[in-house]
Amino acid sequence: MISKFATLSILFSLTIFGIVMAQNNLSQKLYDTYPVFKESEIVSKRFSHQDLIDVLKKFDNSDKITINNAGYSIEGREIKLLRIGTGPINVLAWSQMHGDESTATMALLDLINFFVSENDEFSDVRNFIKDNISFYFIPMLNPDGTENFTRRNEMFIDLNRDALRLQFPESQILKAIQDSIKPMFSFNLHDQSTRYTVGNSYKVATISFLAPAFNYEKDMNEVRENAMKLISLLKKNLDQFIPGHIAKYSDDFEPRAFGDNFVKWGSSLILIESGGWKNNYEKQFLRKINFIALVSGLNSIAGDSYTKESIDVYKAIPENQKKLFDLLLKNVTVTKNDIDYIVDIGINQEERGTSDNRDFYFEGKIEDIGDLSTYFGFDELNCKGMKLELAKIFPDKFENLDALNKIDMTKILQDGYSFVVVDSIETDEKFTALPINILHSDLNHKNKFGLNKSANFILKQDDKIIFVCVNGFLFDLHSQKNYIKNGRIIY
Repeated sequence: MISKFATLSILFSLTIFGIVMAQNNLSQKLYDTYPVFKESEIVSKRFSHQDLIDVLKKFDNSDKITINNAGYSIEGREIKLLRIGTGPINVLAWSQMHGDESTATMALLDLINFFVSENDEFSDVRNFIKDNISFYFIPMLNPDGTENFTRRNEMFIDLNRDALRLQFPESQILKAIQDSIKPMFSFNLHDQSTRYTVGNSYKVATISFLAPAFNYEKDMNEVRENAMKLISLLKKNLDQFIPGHIAKYSDDFEPRAFGDNFVKWGSSLILIESGGWKNNYEKQFLRKINFIALVSGLNSIAGDSYTKESIDVYKAIPENQKKLFDLLLKNVTVTKNDIDYIVDIGINQEERGTSDNRDFYFEGKIEDIGDLSTYFGFDELNCKGMKLELAKIFPDKFENLDALNKIDMTKILQDGYSFVVVDSIETDEKFTALPINILHSDLNHKNKFGLNKSANFILKQDDKIIFVCVNGFLFDLHSQKNYIKNGRIIY
């Protein structure tokens, strides 16, 4: 016969299982139907402040969302504060405190579409959230930094280090909102380097969470513990879509940072850092993951289900480590003074903004050389038996850029050239869609191999060219596969 205690234990276990299943089911439905809510006017990560304002104008007359002007940036751009729901639990989120971290901003726009929709399978969920939560959010705290797609504001200040002095208008706006609504929970939404891994593994940290400390001792209190519990729930939900790709940000106390101070001021804060995902340069997949995390997080707060979670799940999340290169070449033979050395070469393809900062190109540089056996690459190549030589400059000159469009670039690459020379460059841009680097004829350019140098070389095996590296990307002569995203224009 089953005892009363055993019966209660079974019922409790089934209840917890049901909550987890309900959360997971919601996340899966959000994942499957996401295209319905994705804001179609924002399709790339380098959008402007005006692009954001234009999207928000669509909701000026909506009775489901309130949009107010919270203040102005140093350069006079509006900083918007939005509110969804009328519930007793205040929740605050902000994005683009750093102007070049826009993934969550896109997700917040998708979130608006979710909450203004009606008469679908999510009607009960959104009504439940709105009845229990007043969700306030700032989709772009640093509009001046956004204009140039740079981290800092117009005064070159990292706003996330201005929580104590509160000298700058963007920081003052955030603190004033915190003082006004005193949020029970907060979401601090950022992007991090795409080259972090989940602990000492090859898996890129796609999402990194943190429940920040409120003192140097990293003490625990109920406020911080609730953040850990909610992260535990979010981790379980997102594991369905990015298993093994969730990490934890360092919890070293930073007394100047807003996240750490929000906890000190009584708000359970969840830091979300959007990292990397292979070939997801525009961060659209991570945008989707952020959307799911925000909706499921709000649903959990509304229903108090996070309180059933164990902080042990949070504590077990591996910490970020910077262990990734964009391209890792292993066992390359490099010759110096007639002596052969076997080295690994780590190459990173750094994003650079176009002249209007609304798009980007890549600049491939050699980040490290030596024994890199404890590192990983988004792309890896074992170059055993291959010898590195510097790529050459094609001897013939071309009149202008248009003349290059008539040339068979594959033939030039096959002969070991990664540079061509032109007399006239009729563009202000510093990149070309052609798979080759372009030099102005007045420039005395010397290709060099070394740390922080441009990655332009060839790999030979038995005196035969196997690969050409142009601007940090490979052209495979054997398969004829061209992985070169762009060349550089140097003048």
